[in-house]
Amino acid sequence: MKVNAVIFDMDGVIFDTERVANLSWKMAEKEFGVTTSEEFLHSLLGINLQDAYPFFKQYIGDVDLGLRIYEWRRKWLNEHYAKEGVPLKPGVREIFAYLKEAGIPGALATSSTRAIVDNYFRWSHLECPFEAILTGETLSNGKPHPEIFLKAAQALKKDIHACLVIEDSIKGMQGGIASVAMTVMVPDLVQPTAEIREKAFSIQGSLLDVIALIEKLNHAEEKSG
Repeated sequence: MKVNAVIFDMDGVIFDTERVANLSWKMAEKEFGVTTSEEFLHSLLGINLQDAYPFFKQYIGDVDLGLRIYEWRRKWLNEHYAKEGVPLKPGVREIFAYLKEAGIPGALATSSTRAIVDNYFRWSHLECPFEAILTGETLSNGKPHPEIFLKAAQALKKDIHACLVIEDSIKGMQGGIASVAMTVMVPDLVQPTAEIREKAFSIQGSLLDVIALIEKLNHAEEKSG
């Protein structure tokens, strides 16, 4: 099927922020006297703040403490990125340029807030190319629910079946797959599970590989048409 639109996750797909986010949790351990685990950090990938409450309760023991840590970390991260910039994942500029030249519209579907989106693009000096931006605070259901991807396709006025979703987290992949979009994983901190490997449309090593995939799909469609 031809790719008529591309829907991007943000953290771990466009911006190389997941490692710095984990570092901020290590800093918070010292500040608040808590202990985090890899399992806890991975459980937070791809979800919005409200959906993190059960994990705060399970791993930290207190939702209010989790929220205080969240606010402390957000301040720490904002100061860090404002000073150091927000690093990009390999191939970001290339895929943005490719989609623009090919006339393929894009949308952003992130569990982060709109304020974070605006800050990241400003601090990275990266022009935001998206025709639609869907953020976590605007949704009734966070990932792995497919709502965000369905609304992104609707905003672009594209059939979800012809949209290619790019994700790095398990929950994001589950949401993309449930939406019936062509859902591609570009792994960052976590590798695909056996279930994701079975159900994903494709697993690619980088955004540069995703460009090649889109070209292959659209070229094949043009040939058959």
